[in-house]
Amino acid sequence: MRVFLFQKILITISPCYNIFMKKGERKTIHYRRIWRMVAPSLKPWRWYLFLFLFFAIFLAICAVTEPYLYGSIVDSIILSVDEHTSVFPAFQLILPLLFVWGGLVLLETGVNAFYMFLSWKFGNEILGVFLEKWYHRVLFLDMELFKGERSGELLRKFDNTWDAVWDVSFRGVRTFLEAGMRFIAALSFGLFLDWRLALVSLIPVPLSIFIGVINMRAASHQQHTASMYWEKITGHVADAFANIATVKGFSNEGRFVKIFAKLYLTSCKHQFAINRLWAIVEAGYGAIYIFGRLLLFAVGAWFVLNGSTTLGTLIMFLGFANFLFGSVQMITMAFPNLSKSLVYLDRASEYWYKIPEIREKPKAKTLTRVKGQIIFDHVTFSYKDSRRVLKDVSFQVPDGQVFAIVGESGAGKSTLAQMMLRHYDPVGGSILIDGHDLRDLTLKSLRSSVGFVMQENLLFHDTILNNIRLAKPTASMKEVEQAAKRAQAHSFIKALPKKYDSMVGERGVKLSGGEKQRIALARVLLADPPILVLDEATSALDSKTEHDLQCALKETMKGRTTLVIAHRLSTVLDADQILVMDKGRIVMRGIHKDLIKKEGLYKQYWTIQAGGYL
Repeated sequence: MRVFLFQKILITISPCYNIFMKKGERKTIHYRRIWRMVAPSLKPWRWYLFLFLFFAIFLAICAVTEPYLYGSIVDSIILSVDEHTSVFPAFQLILPLLFVWGGLVLLETGVNAFYMFLSWKFGNEILGVFLEKWYHRVLFLDMELFKGERSGELLRKFDNTWDAVWDVSFRGVRTFLEAGMRFIAALSFGLFLDWRLALVSLIPVPLSIFIGVINMRAASHQQHTASMYWEKITGHVADAFANIATVKGFSNEGRFVKIFAKLYLTSCKHQFAINRLWAIVEAGYGAIYIFGRLLLFAVGAWFVLNGSTTLGTLIMFLGFANFLFGSVQMITMAFPNLSKSLVYLDRASEYWYKIPEIREKPKAKTLTRVKGQIIFDHVTFSYKDSRRVLKDVSFQVPDGQVFAIVGESGAGKSTLAQMMLRHYDPVGGSILIDGHDLRDLTLKSLRSSVGFVMQENLLFHDTILNNIRLAKPTASMKEVEQAAKRAQAHSFIKALPKKYDSMVGERGVKLSGGEKQRIALARVLLADPPILVLDEATSALDSKTEHDLQCALKETMKGRTTLVIAHRLSTVLDADQILVMDKGRIVMRGIHKDLIKKEGLYKQYWTIQAGGYL
C-alpha cells in the first residue's frame, strides 16, 4: 500500500482509539528493575556462563592465532627470498605452519558448533523458566486489569517478551562474551608484538562505544512509543476477529481496514525514526573503522619503512585490527536489538512488579467442611473510576437456602455475585462464608467452594469434554455425562458428529448461546460445590429447555446454598427470599407472594413481565 494512500486515510478517518501519547512524553528504561526480574530465572543455569566464557576464550585465541600464523608465514617467505633459499627447503619451513593453521580452523569450527548448541539450550531454558513465571504473575493479577486491557495488546506484550528474553539470553550473551574475549585476545597479542601499533589500533574504539551507548539510550525512548503502537495494532486486529459477526453485521470491514491502516502508518512513523537513527549510526561506525584501518596501515607502513617492525608484523596487526574492530562492531551492531529487547522487558516488568489488590494473606485459612452460610455485612463497593456500585448492602443467607437477587441492569447484581469469588473486594464492610471473612481465606479453597455460572459464558477453543472437565480434570467420562444430563446438555452433545470430542471454536462460537450456557452449567455441576451462584444461568435458553433445566436445578439446589441473579421473575418464584436491588441498594426483600402485594419495584417488574412484555 502506498504512502499517499496511508496519508489520505490518516486525514479522512476519525480517531477510533486513543492512541496518541502526550507531546514530549519520554520513557526511561529501568535497568535494575529488569535485572531483578530476569536474574532469578538465570540463576539455576549460571554455570553455563562459565562454560560459555571458557569457549569464548578458546575461540578468541583460535581466532587471533590465525593472523599470527599468517604473519609468520609471510615473514618466513620474505626471509627465504632475502637469503636466496631454494623453493623446496623454504616451503618445508612453512608447511608445518599451514598444517597447524588448517587443524586450528577445523577445531575452531567444531567447538563453535558445540558452543552454538549450548547457547541455544541455555536460551531455551531461560526462556521457559522466565515466561512461566511471568505468565503466572499476569494470570494472578486483578480482574480490573483484564477488563481494562485489550487482550490483543496483552498477547503482543507476551510475544514481545518472548522475543526479548530469547534475544538477550541467546544472542546477547553469546555476542557480548564472544566479542569481549576476541577484543581482549587481539589486544593482548597486539601489545605483546608491538605496543605502539596496539595503541594506534585502539583509537577508534572509545568513540564507537560512546556513539553506540548514546544512541541506544536515545532510541529506547522512541522504541517505547513504537512498541505501544505495534501493540495497539495487534489489539485492534484481535478485537476485529473476536467480534467478527458484529463487524460483518454492520458492514464495517472497510472501516476496520482503514483503522488498521491508520495505526500502521503511525507505528511506521515511529519505527522509521528509530531505523533512521541506527542507519546513520551504522554509517558512522563504517567511517570510523575505515579511518582506524587507514591510520593503522599508515603508521605501520612508516614503522616497516624505517625498519622498526617487519611486514609480517604489520600484516598480523591488520588481522588483529579486524578482530579488534570486528569485536567492537559486533557489540555496537547488537545495540539496536538490545535496545528493543530492553524496552520490551521494561514493559513486561510493569506487570511483573504490579501487586494485585486481590491476594491472599500470609496465613490465609483453607475453607473446609463448608455448610454454606453467607453474610453480606454493610458491603460497599466502587470501581476505580469512582462509580459507586454497591451501597451498604446487608443480608444473610442461611446454609442450604436459595436467595434470589433481582433488579434493573446496572443495579449491582452481577458485581455482588462476582464478589463471592473475590474478583473484587468491598471497599467497606465484609462478606463471610460460615463466619470466615473471604479476605482471610485462600483463593483456591474459596473458589472451589463456590460454583459460578456467569451471564456471559465463554468457552475455550477445545473439545466439549475438556471444557466441562475444566472444573475437575480427573473426572471420569461417566461423571461428565451425568453433569451434562443434569444441565440438559447431554442430548444436544450426543447429536453432534464427534459428540463430546466436538470442538467448540474460539469462545464457543460453534455453539448457540443456550448450548454454551448449558455446557458452562455442566462444568459447575461437575465440580459439585457447596455454594452455587447463578448469574442469569438460563437467560439464553428457549422456554422448554429452561423449564426442564429449572426442574433439574431445583433438585441440584436442594440442601445447597444458592444465590440466583435473575431478570425473569418466573425463575425465582420458589426462592426462600428475594432481594430487590436498585442503584446499588437493597430496597425490598421477602418472598414472591408477599412482594407482589406491596407497592414497589418488584410489583412493577411482575406486572410488566406478567403482561408479556418480558
